[in-house]
Amino acid sequence: MSVASRPSEAAPEALAERLARAEAEIAGLRRREELLAHGLSHDLRAPLRAIHGYAQAIGSQHGAALDAQARDYLGRIRDAAGRMEGLIEKLLQLSHAARAPLRTDVVDFSMLADWTLAELQDLEPSVAVDVEVQPGLLVQGDERLLKQLLERLIHNAWKFSRQRDRVRIRVQGEPRGDRLLVDVSDAGCGFDPRYAQRLFEPFQRLHGPDQGGGDGLGLAIAALIVERHGGRLWAESEPGRGSVFHLELPAAQLDTLPGAANH
Repeated sequence: MSVASRPSEAAPEALAERLARAEAEIAGLRRREELLAHGLSHDLRAPLRAIHGYAQAIGSQHGAALDAQARDYLGRIRDAAGRMEGLIEKLLQLSHAARAPLRTDVVDFSMLADWTLAELQDLEPSVAVDVEVQPGLLVQGDERLLKQLLERLIHNAWKFSRQRDRVRIRVQGEPRGDRLLVDVSDAGCGFDPRYAQRLFEPFQRLHGPDQGGGDGLGLAIAALIVERHGGRLWAESEPGRGSVFHLELPAAQLDTLPGAANH
């Protein structure tokens, strides 16, 4: 009996050893992600700044001696450096969304949506807008990451609605058990629904630059933030008639608010 029982007695030790190895591997992966993010932030940005700076200096100091084609080339160099800088910033945001510790609390999702829309209206005051945010949408999550999530979704809706007579955006929601379902809808150009799942993959673009297409990272960041909150994100659309992005997030745990036990 004692011999037969040895494997079961050793099983907890083997499990603990495997768990320790897995935790060490995860720690190593996180460390490598941190080093990569540091490299992106410093080692790649420095030569980009130099490229942009020297191109700017040539244009300002020697621009009069250049022909139209050379000035066009300089402009293209500056534009390409600017796009690369923006891409690096998005990659850093993607990395941060994946590894930042979650500080969960009751978050006023409606307030974050109003805030994001107000920022966009301040940036483009000449754009005619028709926006509506349902008040009282409360979720449980990390406020900073949820603000980034709404920035990605609302910026996307705004960008693909610019060619309309006005930008129309709605943020509405309803509770479903311990979840909150939120819809971010627009009346923009829409997309082919056959490719809806590709929207949330890094570097996937359903629109070209002339249609407002970006670097293909914004919605990937949004999807990662939702995933880290244990939620879901999916989209529906019809070309020419706008899109709806559906969010399912943990509903606010109101009993965690200070003084909740007294009510």
